[in-house]
Amino acid sequence: MHDRRLAEAEPTLAALIRLFVLNLGLPLDRVEAELAPVGVELLVELGLAEETAGELVPRLRLVPNGELVIASDLGSYVQPDHAASVHRPSVTLASLTVRKRGARALDVGTGTGFQALLAASHCEHVVATDLNERALAFAEFNAALNGLTNIEFRAGSFFEPVRGETFDLVVSNPPYVISPETALVFRDSGKPGDTVSAELVAELPAYLQEDGFGTIMISWAAGEEAAARPRSWVDASGCDAWLIHTGGEDALHAAATWNRAAGTDPEGFAQRVDAWVAYYEELGIGWIAYGALVLRRRAGGSNWFRAAELPEDRLRPASAHLIQMFSSQELADDVLDVPLALVGTAFVDRTARVEDGAWNEVSATVRLESGIGFGVNLDPVGARLVVLFDGRAPLRRQIPALASELGVSEPELEAFAERLAEHLLSHGLVAPLP
Repeated sequence: MHDRRLAEAEPTLAALIRLFVLNLGLPLDRVEAELAPVGVELLVELGLAEETAGELVPRLRLVPNGELVIASDLGSYVQPDHAASVHRPSVTLASLTVRKRGARALDVGTGTGFQALLAASHCEHVVATDLNERALAFAEFNAALNGLTNIEFRAGSFFEPVRGETFDLVVSNPPYVISPETALVFRDSGKPGDTVSAELVAELPAYLQEDGFGTIMISWAAGEEAAARPRSWVDASGCDAWLIHTGGEDALHAAATWNRAAGTDPEGFAQRVDAWVAYYEELGIGWIAYGALVLRRRAGGSNWFRAAELPEDRLRPASAHLIQMFSSQELADDVLDVPLALVGTAFVDRTARVEDGAWNEVSATVRLESGIGFGVNLDPVGARLVVLFDGRAPLRRQIPALASELGVSEPELEAFAERLAEHLLSHGLVAPLP
């Protein structure tokens, strides 16, 4: 279908998309005419394509991601040092990275360099590390392809190449999969269970400057309290933390997901799924959770930990939202005494139906249209309270009149208003006016 649509595109662009996005061959009798402006010899010399069986075929993928173009290996995981393309966790990490201007940034386990290239747009100097030297070669190529010269690439495992250094920003999309294998560098850490996530989370704060931010993708063996293990990893870290829980799956589903993605043949697929499930059973893992942990280095105080589920399909670039979520904690003790207003991207949705010739409201929700798309369902009292978040007066001053209007006691309404205001403030739906 996509190939047919290319018939309407400009010939050279269509040929490049066919080769490097759709990863289809181009018959040699069409190559000269359609790729003359680019130069077939150059594509072959650079190792981007090769001639075989009467076709010019791609040796890698070249896919636009926002303003960047990212080169990676073709889809099949045929070699241990496979250089993976930008995938969903990559985009989640990018969206949950705080993008303040800074002097130095670090991308741990850079792969093909996507996070490092993004950081290079707002940090003066970026260091990107990876054990996979083949992936590092792709990352260096991508930096050159996108005209970026402020990235330094260092080979080595995780933080080893930057011992003793600190950064304004640290990002990492490590091989966090809970796996019994060591077949794929980008997926398998070789460490038991969720050890790699635990160790990297514990180590990351040492590389942050004061007030620096770090975001790392993790997975963990989840028990009755889903956030318990990640919380234990950041205890005494000197960091405040937001855990954004992106999803989870049972052991069988996890085994099937990661082995299907590896393109295993049907017979080998079943055998490997059985081996993975047996590994999970041996470790007592029934449920695996996934998420992003966002840390802010803050010494000299009592650090806090917060956790929330990521609203499904409601994540957009969230740097400003995250900064607001972290700074809002300073107001938590005075939430009724500070004038708060709904942020500009917060909307209140009301649903009503006609009963006895009049509109009767049946539900209300306040939600965000930017950043992390948090939303809160409101009962009739909550819906009435939300209207008062206009920045003109503290909520405490307005409670007596509203309590009288609703026919409830002031202490009861005040307690409810405090809980609602704390939730809206901590999740970035309300804030003090500038």
